[in-house]
Amino acid sequence: MAPVFRPHPSESKLRGGFVYRNKPVLWALVVLMPGVASAQTKAPAKTSAPAKQSTMVVEAGSEKWGDVPAAALVGTPSVEMGGTLRAAVIQGDPMTAGRSYTLRLSCTDGLKIAPHWHPTNENVTVVKGQAAVGMGSKWDDAALKEVPTGAFFSTGPNTRHFVQCKGDTILQVHGIAPFVVNFVSPDENQAEKK
Repeated sequence: MAPVFRPHPSESKLRGGFVYRNKPVLWALVVLMPGVASAQTKAPAKTSAPAKQSTMVVEAGSEKWGDVPAAALVGTPSVEMGGTLRAAVIQGDPMTAGRSYTLRLSCTDGLKIAPHWHPTNENVTVVKGQAAVGMGSKWDDAALKEVPTGAFFSTGPNTRHFVQCKGDTILQVHGIAPFVVNFVSPDENQAEKK
């Protein structure tokens, strides 16, 4: 005869004990817990719809040209401009601090933008014609470096520089506003000589 397995008395309590006697409670916990948990979770706050992003295309020749705003030119140029300078805002707001912008400057052949600096980075691409850029607080023809059509130059904040247009030229400038041209004062030039 085969031996008969008889559980120890403590094991029989476990088998038919807590789990067996409390099956309805366990099933209720399994079924109800997810509902209770989700009820205690805050519903996500409704947010306004994100700003719609759109593609912007500006056709060559469709710019709306005007005078450079007086607020963008600070001080007195140390050299005569000798030509006409016009501006067209392509995108953004070049006068509101912290806003991105893209603008175009149109200048006639030979126009000089006297030594100046900007409070933010200035990023310039020559779209048409040619330009020449020089570094320093005083105009120096020998310091001018040619920047042909399609080329790019950039100056950091407070970097003294000057520009000359070669032929009828369009420069595209982009950066973070404000776009301000602070002309180098004669006092600053005198201080450099000392």
